[in-house]
Amino acid sequence: MTAHMIALIYADDFSWIPEYSAHVPQIVRKYGGDYNFTSGGPVEVVEGDLPVPSGVGTFDFPSREAIMNFLNAEEYQPFIELRNRHSKTQILIFDGKSA
Repeated sequence: MTAHMIALIYADDFSWIPEYSAHVPQIVRKYGGDYNFTSGGPVEVVEGDLPVPSGVGTFDFPSREAIMNFLNAEEYQPFIELRNRHSKTQILIFDGKSA
């Protein structure tokens, strides 16, 4: 079953993004994922009390297991460290079921 991942990024400095973006999409694809959409532009919370992220990424994977394999992949670890040096990130995963 398709699983989805949303990354909410909170950062003041996006100078690290070019290096991250040059490598991470290929790693995502290696684990069966699609790097669907990322935005570093203005994000607006229109309902609820969610802190406003400075960036959002959405991803589709074949399963939750594939997401976890990607997140735990050895080749991805340096990019987690890079991202965490410059931002705070919240990651959500959920199954793709019809309502």
